[in-house]
Amino acid sequence: MADISVEDKVIVRIFGEDYPIAANGNAAYISKVADFVDSRMRAVSRRSRSQARDKVAILAAMSIASELVEKRDSLSAAESLIASDFDQLLARLDGVIDDN
Repeated sequence: MADISVEDKVIVRIFGEDYPIAANGNAAYISKVADFVDSRMRAVSRRSRSQARDKVAILAAMSIASELVEKRDSLSAAESLIASDFDQLLARLDGVIDDN
């Protein structure tokens, strides 16, 4: 969670440690991302036998990356379906136009 804004940086707390992050004018977004990472690390920590920060961070990163890959795959499948439907629609329209 974001605690302190300093110039163009925001201080975020992730898994009990503070990190100064360049905000680039969007401190709220940086805070939102940091909150997400913090919550994922805490969830992994509760389920894991290891409490070592680096292991928790790697497991959290794997969890987040897995979610990202699933979303990308799902988006790619949806895009392919839309492109296919669009091509079919264009072919039907061409058929109607050619018949007239």
